[in-house]
Amino acid sequence: MSDMKFKKAEKEIIKAIVKYGNNEKSLAEVLHQSKLLEKRGIAIIYCNNMYYVFLDKSFYGEEETNKAFGYISELMSLVKMLIENRYIVMIPFANSYTQTIGVYGFRGIKPDIFATDNGDYISLGYRDVYWSHEGEQKCWPFVFDEKQMPLSHFFDYPFSVSQELKELVKHNFKTEEQRRFDKQQRLTWISIIVALVVGISSLIIGVMGFLCK
Repeated sequence: MSDMKFKKAEKEIIKAIVKYGNNEKSLAEVLHQSKLLEKRGIAIIYCNNMYYVFLDKSFYGEEETNKAFGYISELMSLVKMLIENRYIVMIPFANSYTQTIGVYGFRGIKPDIFATDNGDYISLGYRDVYWSHEGEQKCWPFVFDEKQMPLSHFFDYPFSVSQELKELVKHNFKTEEQRRFDKQQRLTWISIIVALVVGISSLIIGVMGFLCK
């Protein structure tokens, strides 16, 4: 990771992975606990072998939904990179299925009709997909299959976090090389300051000695 630079959103995702991730948690659970998607007005539901993505209208206008999908793509690309470089290791033989991300109290009340903790209603009907709050559409709905949005490989399995990734977060995304350089730089400045103090002290002592003669 010595030559990698992370954007603000990527750092936020990595911090959540390190904070909430362990061998018993899936990425879906990490996102659910950290509320990273919820903070961006994004909710994802897996049902009927499809992914239903809902984008809160209070976050996105009709022409702004690509911002949300850009974030989801960025998330998937980052996780893929972390896996490929073994900064996180997926555990594929311990499936940890999660039906929803960013939806609380999700429960069925009628065929294809669901409710949430805050009284919202969600329809996942074949021709009637919506999320309503007090009778009004709350979200923009989108429907994808696994080929269009291959999330299960990343979301549904527990994973372990490498010590290197933990150290990176602990040290505010400074690599070992950067930390070593910073330490050397501090020591250099300390040496310069000590030399200046010794030099000035010697000068003062010399002047005082001269004046006392």
